[in-house]
Amino acid sequence: MSYAPVPSPGTQIEPRSPWNVSVTHILVGLNVAVFVLMTVSGVSVTDPTQGQLIRWGANWGPLSLGPQPWRVLTSNYVHIGIIHILFNMWCLWSLGALAERVFDHWTYFLVYTASGVAGSVASLWWHPEVVGAGASGAIFGMAGAVLAVLYFGHLSISREALKPTLNSLLAFVGYNLFFGLRPGVDNSAHLGGLAAGLFLGFVIARGVTSREELMRVGGSAFVVVAIVLAGGWMTLHKKYPQIEASDLDPDAGPKAIAAYKAGNYEQAIRYFTMFTKQNPKSPEGQLLLGGAYLGAHQPQQAIPAFQAALALRPNYREAEEGLGQSYEAMGLAQEAQEAYRKAAQMKR
Repeated sequence: MSYAPVPSPGTQIEPRSPWNVSVTHILVGLNVAVFVLMTVSGVSVTDPTQGQLIRWGANWGPLSLGPQPWRVLTSNYVHIGIIHILFNMWCLWSLGALAERVFDHWTYFLVYTASGVAGSVASLWWHPEVVGAGASGAIFGMAGAVLAVLYFGHLSISREALKPTLNSLLAFVGYNLFFGLRPGVDNSAHLGGLAAGLFLGFVIARGVTSREELMRVGGSAFVVVAIVLAGGWMTLHKKYPQIEASDLDPDAGPKAIAAYKAGNYEQAIRYFTMFTKQNPKSPEGQLLLGGAYLGAHQPQQAIPAFQAALALRPNYREAEEGLGQSYEAMGLAQEAQEAYRKAAQMKR
């Protein structure tokens, strides 16, 4: 469960805008609308495939860094199942109630958008071959911006009155970053969004005493963030020039497993090769790639795959056994015996 910030009862930062429009309601509505459309089109409610996510605008290096850079924005409105969107929308709804008391409509929207894009860029920097989606980076950015404005701003509220809200925001950031350490959560996007939000909030807060000054002071901050993101984007292109969408498949894992089970080892090799390229730290991927090579009677090619699996997981008994089978198939009896001996000493 997430921890969402709630303003303390006595915190009245600024009156709500006289507009009858809530930015929070619009953002939540957009996210929910995209999710409903995805579901109606046949995307799984609980476990969408990577291919489905990409078709709906998720962030993926081979396309985001190639012909479709708009994915760094659209990915903020795509979610990976019902639990993911419920979690994020609850946080956005709770945080938005506070953010709309601090920012005017346009500052709120621009901070949210800039933070989301920063989160997407950070995700590409950290692991460009992983499919990323969700509003988390934008939400973390909003938390960081509100936190910075409340802490550094010259608002007509005593620090004592702000203390409960500041503590709540800090708890939100800390708890959710810790929660994001579990597998499958993109903490790089969280950190990228948070950094952008903190910077924007800090610059905005230095000379602001009311919401009317926010856009005037904040304009320079948005320009700086845009320049930094543009520089990061150019650096990413230099860092990952080799990524080509034609060489990868976001659904390579399931396709490889299906081909392996069907005994189509040549096809399994093709997809497992893609999978290991997209997931270079997966020992299971290397193990299965080696198994596919063995099934295709290519033991010499299987050896590097099993060795790669053991490099990632030194006590991987199945990989050591696969190495022994490969050596045995090549007639290398001594090497096979040594691999089997090592495997026998490992725990399953």
